[in-house]
Amino acid sequence: MHTSTVAAYQNDVRRFLNWGGAIPASDRVVADYFRAHANSHKLATLKRWQVSLSKAHADKGMDDPTRSEPVDTEFRMIEQQHGRNQRSVAQLTPKQAKELLKKMGDRLIDVRDRALFLVAMSGGLSRSEIIALTVDRVRVDGAVMMVTTHTGRAVSIRLGEESFCAVRALTRWISDAGIMRGAVFQRVNRHGGLSGVPLTGHGVALVIKKRVASIGLDPTLYSACSLRRAGSGSAHALQ
Repeated sequence: MHTSTVAAYQNDVRRFLNWGGAIPASDRVVADYFRAHANSHKLATLKRWQVSLSKAHADKGMDDPTRSEPVDTEFRMIEQQHGRNQRSVAQLTPKQAKELLKKMGDRLIDVRDRALFLVAMSGGLSRSEIIALTVDRVRVDGAVMMVTTHTGRAVSIRLGEESFCAVRALTRWISDAGIMRGAVFQRVNRHGGLSGVPLTGHGVALVIKKRVASIGLDPTLYSACSLRRAGSGSAHALQ
């Protein structure tokens, strides 16, 4: 398991213990834990905690309380609540994606943003997967690029049309920026150089809003989800 993944897992278990939980935990206690954080944390975060608590029990050879009726019921209720609260997010069409990509120039920040858009769309990456992606988790083998996310999900991306190819775009960004290790997507400073500071989730959102606004779209309607959802349509239509 990757070091960052282990650290995240340990932090999740520590949070549960500090809340008052214990290992082993009963299914009722685990359900109460998720219910207590349903309004303050994103569903994706709660799901990650579920995986961490499941692993904590599996590592000790104990029954998994996260896979139980009380926890399943609690998550169904949380998902319904989050679904009601979630605002509508627009999806980029193939035409819109091509248009905004064509407007990007050759500055370092343009090279980065092109890679971010194409990799997110082609790989269906979430915002958390984008910011957690590190150089050691990217491997190009001939016409295929393998990306392993921080959660261990393996994504295969093939070479495409030169102007809209995620493999070429990401390879160029890493090369032009001179990134040897650490986060793939990093901030570009006001002088146009690499800052060495990883992009945050907020930073990714700002990049997306800025680029969609450049082609006249309403930036308030777009987020990283717009790119991930486009993965089932735009990414393939760009090839």
